[in-house]
Amino acid sequence: MSKFEFIMMFVSVVVAFSLAELMMGWGRLIRSWHQVQRPLFVLGWSFWLLVVITFHYLGFWEYQYGVDLRSVGQMLLGLSAPIVLVLLSFVITPELREGQPTNLEEHYFRIKDWFFPMVLVFFLLSSLTDTLLPDFRETWVSRSVGPALLAVSFIPLFFTRRRGVHVAVLVFNLVLIVVSSYTLNVRAL
Repeated sequence: MSKFEFIMMFVSVVVAFSLAELMMGWGRLIRSWHQVQRPLFVLGWSFWLLVVITFHYLGFWEYQYGVDLRSVGQMLLGLSAPIVLVLLSFVITPELREGQPTNLEEHYFRIKDWFFPMVLVFFLLSSLTDTLLPDFRETWVSRSVGPALLAVSFIPLFFTRRRGVHVAVLVFNLVLIVVSSYTLNVRAL
């Protein structure tokens, strides 16, 4: 087993935890649809997170060529961004109480000040991990544009609870990530 296969095994398990939490959360929401109110933000951002998780996992395969993970620190750096994805999945997924109505918009506004800073931490850790790639010096600008654009779009979300602003940023991010998923080559995120 190569070092890449070894670390990829851990990355796969960590990403599986993240996907499982999202999918189980969606399952709970579907089963409790009659008590769920205003699901737009939670469903929108959890779908966005699903696409980001997929981008990150598929992009991680780029590390098998020319990246020699020699130190525990490099391996931990490689695992840190997927671990943040798991935490993001736990933050965005609401706890539902049997028989009680759940306003998911209220949940979103309670967790947004955790969720978006954690997304920024994910982008930072992913960018730091990308420095291990042999072509990083030639590709750092193109690798940074998407995450930087997404990060800048989050700024208004820290300062307002206006629903229209949050809807606009969500739609912008969903369009950007979906269009990117069909137009960009798979690479590390």
